[in-house]
Amino acid sequence: MTVRHTDPRPTRRPGFTLIELLVVIAIIAILVGMLLPAVQKVRDAAAKSKCQNNLKQIALACHNYEGANGKLPPAGKGYGWCTVSATYVGDSSITNMNGLVLLLPHLEQGPLDTRLDKNSAFGNQNTGYCCSIPGNTNGTLTGDCTTNGNGALMGTKLSVFTCPSDDGNPLMTSNSAAYRPAVNLDGARTNYDFVTKASSEFSGCNWWKVQSAAARPMFGQNSSTRITDIKDGSSNVFMIAETTFEVYNGNGNTWGYRGWVMAGIDPNNGINNWNYPTTPFTPRVGRVGSWGYAGSLHHGGCSMAMGDGSVRFVSEKVPTSLLNQITLMADGFSPNID
Repeated sequence: MTVRHTDPRPTRRPGFTLIELLVVIAIIAILVGMLLPAVQKVRDAAAKSKCQNNLKQIALACHNYEGANGKLPPAGKGYGWCTVSATYVGDSSITNMNGLVLLLPHLEQGPLDTRLDKNSAFGNQNTGYCCSIPGNTNGTLTGDCTTNGNGALMGTKLSVFTCPSDDGNPLMTSNSAAYRPAVNLDGARTNYDFVTKASSEFSGCNWWKVQSAAARPMFGQNSSTRITDIKDGSSNVFMIAETTFEVYNGNGNTWGYRGWVMAGIDPNNGINNWNYPTTPFTPRVGRVGSWGYAGSLHHGGCSMAMGDGSVRFVSEKVPTSLLNQITLMADGFSPNID
């Protein structure tokens, strides 16, 4: 009989040394560091694509509205804050409505659309808030947004009006009735708005309506543009512009109502202009310098929907003089920004 002898000593199992473990951790860290920028680029590209798709939907909604009504929607109706003079006649009826409201049925927002009273106030502002501006003293506020149901709906956040790249606050941070529909009512911001002459609309009621065809953008307060009015070619004129939630000088635009100096977006101020020249603010990427500025958190520019419904990414390096020409719809210039 064969006798087997067993080793009384315990069997040693092979394992990692501390140095080997540290080497493995270092390799993993290097790989993660290499992959993160690639993952971030994919995320940024997806967000940019979603943003441009939103602009495409809004532009097509404008065309559908024009097909049903014979004209494009106005940038807004009845601004209560605008100044009044003999040249720029004010509105007799103040509703403070953003024209984007009129696009809701064409943006699969029918249930929300049916809850809104388009003949009554969307915001209660009917006075000026700065520099002794009296507001639209010739007009009368139609209804009260705190009682007609519109005001409570102005805080509804809609993905079609939101760029996923913007990490700013989607709601108004100021409790002033200058920016909110009324005190204690939320207002949901939009990353997209009609291309207008924002400062001109601010300085005079119905500025768009008294301009010559060559001086007009596609949209303005109470505007009534038809596609046939775009003499420079619809593919050569800005329709809808992108902007940021956060603004240095004031607040961003909202999709439902027009508050203080909410008059649309004017590309003539430049793209991704983070500076406000008369204040000591430190510029911050992602927060445009003042109201009505175009911009985005996409690197190098922002997206714009053209009059034919196409969407282009416009470089922040395009000169403002060229941007101004593309803003006007019948000035005789058809510059190329490609």
